[in-house]
Amino acid sequence: MQTRTDHRAQAIDDVLDRLSDYSYADGPGMATHGPMGAEALITLGHDDVVGAWVEEYKARHDPIPAPPATDRLDPDDESSWQTALGNPAHLTDWRCLFGHELQERPWSEVVGTWAPRLLAGYGGAFTHGLIRTAHAVRAAESVGVPSDLVIDELAKGLAYWAGTYKALPGQPRLQGDRSLAEAVAGLPRPEQEWSPLESGMFLYLPELGGFTDAIEALGPPAAVDEALSDLTATFARMMLANPDGHPFGFVHSVTPIAGARTLLPYLPTVTTEQVYAQLWQVGAAIAIGFTSGRDRLGVEPPLEDEPPLEDEPPPTSAELVARAAEHRDPHVVKFTEASLREHTIRPDPVYLHAAHYVVSHTPRW
Repeated sequence: MQTRTDHRAQAIDDVLDRLSDYSYADGPGMATHGPMGAEALITLGHDDVVGAWVEEYKARHDPIPAPPATDRLDPDDESSWQTALGNPAHLTDWRCLFGHELQERPWSEVVGTWAPRLLAGYGGAFTHGLIRTAHAVRAAESVGVPSDLVIDELAKGLAYWAGTYKALPGQPRLQGDRSLAEAVAGLPRPEQEWSPLESGMFLYLPELGGFTDAIEALGPPAAVDEALSDLTATFARMMLANPDGHPFGFVHSVTPIAGARTLLPYLPTVTTEQVYAQLWQVGAAIAIGFTSGRDRLGVEPPLEDEPPLEDEPPPTSAELVARAAEHRDPHVVKFTEASLREHTIRPDPVYLHAAHYVVSHTPRW
């Protein structure tokens, strides 16, 4: 008799085989979402529709070739790979590096070595390097012995993270004296509205006065085991409090945090506080960009005064899963899965309302 693990392993391998021609982009400036969306759909229990979902994804997005290999990057020589960080022209070189590393060492050790090196630059490519890596790690850990297809997907995720590495201004070291609510209230406001592309690329962030000070003003979390939940709940509330904004902005402030939860057990040299600090920095930058041109973020400080949610009770988890599977957009699928996971860790209706908001405000396939 086949177990759920067997079914999951078969479904993941089938998905990755069908998507083998897809590398890093599915459109100009758009990250490949096929493997991530499919893994999230399988995690939501929809192995039955994931094959059709992948074929529809392929019909909507033609494969975009990866750049050619140019240099051999030596993982043991920091001077060899440091210069290739954040350079998409080296994506194939990075994939070769990680492919070799994953053949030589257990995948968990490779993640444990490289994710800490890449953490400070996870904002690049609008956080998709970390997210794709986390989906691949979850696929690997859930199937017992990962297949070559899963290992290759992990190499792609790490390569995308390294090749799009982008460090943001400031040093988020949690040495300030502000709580999370106070730090959010102190974020600077751009006078002009930034476009989604400008916001997602953090194009004008270096010119925004006060950003570095605001990021560095955050102090340690009151409770370490609640820290990541505090962040996801905060950004979910911001999404609901700014209904005239683009929902995908705040989607990418929440899903990387859920992805970081997946990676944390494999990062023995990184503390939860260090991850929390980096997630705060990038999430705050996203919040600023996608609420630019307004006087305030739309969250009245302090955050304990919750912004108004929808009048009706939120849908149930089962209803949200069904709606995401029917909707099919990969951002909806991924955000629904991440929100329900956060809700399971620390129940809060804000996650259900946020998932409902995203599925209701995103055009379906």
